[in-house]
Amino acid sequence: MLLKSRVIRSVLSGQRLCVRDVFYGSSQARYFSSSDGDKSESNTDDIKPFDNKLLRELCAKIRFSGPITIAEYMREVLTNPIQGVYMGDTALGAEGHFVTSPEISQMFGECIGVWLLHEWMKMGSPSPLQIVELGPGKGTLMNDVLRTISQLKPKELEKMSLHLVEVSSTMKNCQKNLLCGPSSEDKDTQKIRTKYGPEVTWHESLRTVPKAFSIYIAHEFLDALPIHKFLKKKEGGWREVLIDVDNESQEPKLRYIISRNETPSCVLIEKTNAIGPELEMCPQAGLVCKQISERIVEYGGIGLLADYGANRQIDSFRAYRHHKQVNPLDFPGDSDLTADVDFRYLQTQISDHCAWFGPVTQAQFLHSAGIGARCEQLLKNGEKEKTIVEAYNALTSPNKMGRRFKFVSLFPRTMEAIHKVDPPVGFDNIYQDRKERK
Repeated sequence: MLLKSRVIRSVLSGQRLCVRDVFYGSSQARYFSSSDGDKSESNTDDIKPFDNKLLRELCAKIRFSGPITIAEYMREVLTNPIQGVYMGDTALGAEGHFVTSPEISQMFGECIGVWLLHEWMKMGSPSPLQIVELGPGKGTLMNDVLRTISQLKPKELEKMSLHLVEVSSTMKNCQKNLLCGPSSEDKDTQKIRTKYGPEVTWHESLRTVPKAFSIYIAHEFLDALPIHKFLKKKEGGWREVLIDVDNESQEPKLRYIISRNETPSCVLIEKTNAIGPELEMCPQAGLVCKQISERIVEYGGIGLLADYGANRQIDSFRAYRHHKQVNPLDFPGDSDLTADVDFRYLQTQISDHCAWFGPVTQAQFLHSAGIGARCEQLLKNGEKEKTIVEAYNALTSPNKMGRRFKFVSLFPRTMEAIHKVDPPVGFDNIYQDRKERK
């Protein structure tokens, strides 16, 4: 796909951008398919022993109050205030459980920064502008986005403010140090100024983010939200997969069971066109997308969702521990839990007045945003060829992250007249497709 604006071309020929000193190889990224490896066995070679206090606490809780849903299990494992995986700073990175695209190369964040700037300018550059990121990790993506904007359109930063939705105080400090500099360590994390100019405010949830024209970014956020898993009975009706204590084991151990009767969560299936004998559903992800779409419709803005998934979610619940796939029930508190995003379901949850573009592959999105030309520029500038080429391949190769990860964009339908002629860069023209079907 051809580059569509001077903005995109300018980032490719502008000032040299610094490449981070460390590149985490593609074999460490959390992008291989859920079918890789045996889910029922834990590959724990070369991993330090782990005193799993959370596992013992979960077993005690289940013995007292009964089996729990997978959604309850995910919430406890990932966001437990003391032992939750995401409440510390060790989940992400080479020493953690997985590596994300922004950590692999600055090129990823630069492409997103260019795309956001281009689409915002296409809308007339409305200001003031809020940039909202859900689940910002260590802040790497937002740092690259702001740096890119500062080099392309530095004056536009005066119109912008940054809002980060983060529940972990430890990760808030990581984000603060990267975005605001080491001198910000002793400052309140609620609201301070970044080194690029815009003020940054932290929020526990999207509900407290001010309602105004905003760009919403959710990169590898939706996949970590709690899911429910259901199985269909041969004689009809649905039952939920629950987690119980394995009483046959002398050591604390969990197992899956099937509910005897319908659970309250089974009512969620009635609102879907469920096909097949099994189903995974993430109602919280649907609620987040609904809230974003309603804000975009009422106050204006753009949404950009990036995650791995497809148009149907079946059997994708899995865990990663130190970059190896393990049984999700074996190491609660010391492994990352995740599930594929069901984009088709999310599309049904958004406002009727919000336009949904995608999903398209990460490779298509990044190539459209100019990653190939940016890669060439970095090589000409004397950057390490092996590092740059490996990063480019990891992000765009169909055998790695290029096809597995998907992008979706959201816009108010009042943009229809513009998007009929000039759809969002990297995305198919949904209005043209509709016309051809008619």
